[in-house]
Amino acid sequence: MLSDFVRACRERTSPEAVGLSPARRRRTSGLRCEEVAAIAGVGVTWYTWFEQGRDIAVSDDFLFRLVRGLRLDRAEKEHLFALAGRTIIFDAEDAEVPRSLGNIIHSLRQPAYVMNSAWDVLAYNKAAVALFEDLDSKRPNMLRLVFFSDRYRQQIKDWRYAARLVLLKARHDYLTRGKSPVLRFILDDILLDIPEAKEWWDETEVMRIGDTDITFRNALGEDDVYRLSILVSEEHEGIRVVFYDRLQPH
Repeated sequence: MLSDFVRACRERTSPEAVGLSPARRRRTSGLRCEEVAAIAGVGVTWYTWFEQGRDIAVSDDFLFRLVRGLRLDRAEKEHLFALAGRTIIFDAEDAEVPRSLGNIIHSLRQPAYVMNSAWDVLAYNKAAVALFEDLDSKRPNMLRLVFFSDRYRQQIKDWRYAARLVLLKARHDYLTRGKSPVLRFILDDILLDIPEAKEWWDETEVMRIGDTDITFRNALGEDDVYRLSILVSEEHEGIRVVFYDRLQPH
């Protein structure tokens, strides 16, 4: 069962979904074993043995990387850990959006979304999709969107400014909230693939989640300035609501 499940998840995941360039000639529309192995940080032979169901020891860290790489949802994550004979410990990254909060988000006219401590977007409204078209992808993650979406780079007037702020905020999250292996996995990808990221990571300036002004380019090529504000839920650990208020030009 483990072999069939992992293979099915691999074959349904497109290269584009994990930030890879689509090859023109592929035998399958999904990921290759070597691509999943690279994402999970293991050797191709070891991963192939795992997918074949051989009796090898697996760590929680490897399974978490597999969850992230294959974009598994919570139910699929639980199923993977169960098939691998591991006990999963849920934390703030597994937080779910209360129905009442979801209703509030959808009733707002301004762009708004809910994310967890790993920066996964759990819920969003139509206005947010108009601002971030990539939110319609499976299991969207704001860190991956900021750093790996070409569309986002084109929308932001000063991408380096915005990306640096986001990385410093994510670094603060990681260092002050238990050093989550899930968040670390995403940060490692950023530090490996984005040349400027290592320089920003090593800066001494401290930045925490808070109000930020970001300038977007609209469809007419004009500048729209939005103030990003964040509310943290006291009742639901790890849940954060992000609002974008458009500022009127002076």
